[in-house]
Amino acid sequence: MPINTEYIEHLVFKFNTGNISKEELQVLTDWYNSHDDQQVVIPTKRNESQEEVRSRVLAGLLAKVADEQPKTIKRYPMIRWIAAAAAIFVVALGTWTAIEYKEPVKVSELVSTTIGPGGNKATLTLADGRTVELSNVQAGIVAGKEITYTNGVPVENVDLDQTYNNPRLLILQTPRGGTYKITLEDGTQIWLNAASTIKYPSRFASDERVVELEGEAYFQVKTAYRKNGEKIPFKVISKHQEVEVLGTQFNINAYREQLAIKTTLVEGRVAVSDKQDRITLSPNQQAIVSAGKIKVKQVNVNDYIAWRDGKFGFDSKTFEETMNEIGRWYDLDIIYENGIPKEELMGDAFRNQNISLVLRLLDVAEIDYKLDVSRRKLIIKGKK
Repeated sequence: MPINTEYIEHLVFKFNTGNISKEELQVLTDWYNSHDDQQVVIPTKRNESQEEVRSRVLAGLLAKVADEQPKTIKRYPMIRWIAAAAAIFVVALGTWTAIEYKEPVKVSELVSTTIGPGGNKATLTLADGRTVELSNVQAGIVAGKEITYTNGVPVENVDLDQTYNNPRLLILQTPRGGTYKITLEDGTQIWLNAASTIKYPSRFASDERVVELEGEAYFQVKTAYRKNGEKIPFKVISKHQEVEVLGTQFNINAYREQLAIKTTLVEGRVAVSDKQDRITLSPNQQAIVSAGKIKVKQVNVNDYIAWRDGKFGFDSKTFEETMNEIGRWYDLDIIYENGIPKEELMGDAFRNQNISLVLRLLDVAEIDYKLDVSRRKLIIKGKK
């Protein structure tokens, strides 16, 4: 019986984090060995470093995958998701039986540390201008008469009694390489992606709920009612557009440096408006606001909300959009030496990986690049 690829992807994630059981590792090994390949046996000399062995194995495996592709298919889709490439890579090393080495290789030694992934990072700016650094061992905060972390522990140095009774704007901000979640006092949940800012009142007015967004966020809006039974609208204001909802889930991508704003509806209904037009979205639709116009298209919403579940989703995105997402998460400047490649990278990858694994996608797409770790720059040179 064929094994579900999502399950294999899950096993790869557990392997990379060192949480895989012996039984699960055997399933992963059997899956790898079922792909018309031989058990990986690497006779090695003591003077060959593990990094040299890793490079040699990876080069051989990628070459094998490339050789198996039909000549009429472009190379960049040869591996549907980057986790598969990571699986081939790490499982090959995990099942490696070396002649000279007697001790098993530790998981932590399989991936060299280059630039690590982002994590829980955010600051909260209070009404009096003070900025509080939020805990990176917590994933989010809950707003109300007091501000607590999601586990109920109060955020230090925050006194909101006076501010709550006299509503003022507060600002939650994530840096490059950071994400954070906030639950507003009405129960609405907002997940902030990297390099994003949400401005919200300490307490909503009785007739409307309004927040301001710069960057990217996923919203799960709680339905609220006026005393007469009417629903209280929830509005998200970002550059050049306003989104109005009554109770729904959606994603907004509105980074300042991007020309277009993308609002992707997961469920419910939202109205997107700019200075001239107003349109209503249905689930699996995306509104693109650019150059004073609104365009609507059908999309696979999973491609646009993967980040909330700890993944990169590369499908349906331009090369530049993909690189921008990688740059924000790993706090890298992306530099194009010969223009932006036209390739569309495909697949997905877990965001808790070191960038060395994510960049395998560029190798598969035959994109020539250089990673300058010291200056945190990723230089794209073009097609090989």
